[in-house]
Amino acid sequence: VVPMESMKQMFRIGGLDATDGFGKKLGSLLQQGSILFLEGEMGAGKTTLIKSICSALKINPDIVTSPTYTIAHRYPGRLEVSHVDLFRIEHPEELDDFDREDLICDDGITLIEWPSLLESNLKQDQVLKLKLETTGPDCRTILMISTASFYQNLFEPDAFTGISKNCTLIDQA
Repeated sequence: VVPMESMKQMFRIGGLDATDGFGKKLGSLLQQGSILFLEGEMGAGKTTLIKSICSALKINPDIVTSPTYTIAHRYPGRLEVSHVDLFRIEHPEELDDFDREDLICDDGITLIEWPSLLESNLKQDQVLKLKLETTGPDCRTILMISTASFYQNLFEPDAFTGISKNCTLIDQA
């Protein structure tokens, strides 16, 4: 696989409705085999965004909770989702007890919170990074980055238009 130039888009999102709309749109565009890294401080909205992505995949968002203590949850839906949270993992060796299929859902969607310790293991995989940053009360930016052509559809100029007046594309590369 020849790495592409990095594709990037930055969105400004205000309010829970816009975050929900963005997540549902993203979820509707994801394909089988998608692996998403969600990065951001505590409270940046990672789990909230994951609930909306799951909702688009016909998974009840009420059952979606952060697997901080169990490391991974699986949710059946239009595509199966593996929701991984590595917040409590301090050393890469702690992941040695897990097989790839414990964490990664190759025939579904994988959503990984706090992915840094797993990044090197997934260098050969097609990854989409979402960097969430809180910019004010109930406001955030989401930077979406990938080098995998697998996600090209997400970077089309109008892929995320019409979600909400509070969801705007502010930068694209």
